[in-house]
Amino acid sequence: SHPIRLFGKTQVLRAGAVVSNASTWDTQKLLPESARSGWAEERTDFAACPSFMHLHAGIDASLLPSTPEMHHIWVGDWKKGVTSPQNCVLTSIASVVDPSLAPEGKHVIHAYTPGNEPYELWKGLKRGTKEYEDLKRERSEVLWDAVSQALGVDARELCEVSMVGTPLTHQRFLRRSMGTYGPAHKAGETLPFPSTNIKNLLCTGDSTFPGIGLPAVGASGMIAANTLTSVSNHLEMLEKIGL
Repeated sequence: SHPIRLFGKTQVLRAGAVVSNASTWDTQKLLPESARSGWAEERTDFAACPSFMHLHAGIDASLLPSTPEMHHIWVGDWKKGVTSPQNCVLTSIASVVDPSLAPEGKHVIHAYTPGNEPYELWKGLKRGTKEYEDLKRERSEVLWDAVSQALGVDARELCEVSMVGTPLTHQRFLRRSMGTYGPAHKAGETLPFPSTNIKNLLCTGDSTFPGIGLPAVGASGMIAANTLTSVSNHLEMLEKIGL
């Protein structure tokens, strides 16, 4: 096996197989040059979705006119479609149904543009610069507006803490090529399964069948696990750990 460098230290990990949960484009970058051409033909022969903007906020719930619903979808113009930039925002207020997620009298809010933020707008910008911060404020306005509609009041006036994520945030912290939301395969097309053309290398995640979303990603992990060992071995392990 090849050495893997972790936080400046080199460790040699020996295993019968390797499972990558990085996107197919990011996994390709980790491969030897000799393996990349075949990989491209097998596992990157589809487009990537654009990226997304995120808003995480904590608000004073005592100032709300009424208790909001948990989930909200805002679409600016149905004729443009939900993939049009800045035209669709999903908002989730999980503390409405589980108050333990926020301090008493507060709500936590998560809003995002689902795969419709162009990476090209951000390419080449450096985080922390005035140009970057200005664009972040500009492109997050639609998130604040959508959250305000969900709450029935200006969310900015109730906000006590907020964090905005951009395509560059996802590219850096989630190690997503171009901050992508995932593969943009069309209906009727099937993403590749966990087994790859490289011996003992398997893949999981949203660029592996069945695709984007927590249930789908979990299913890809199950398929990879079942590829590596039998169901009886899985059951034996679950018994050992008390599940």
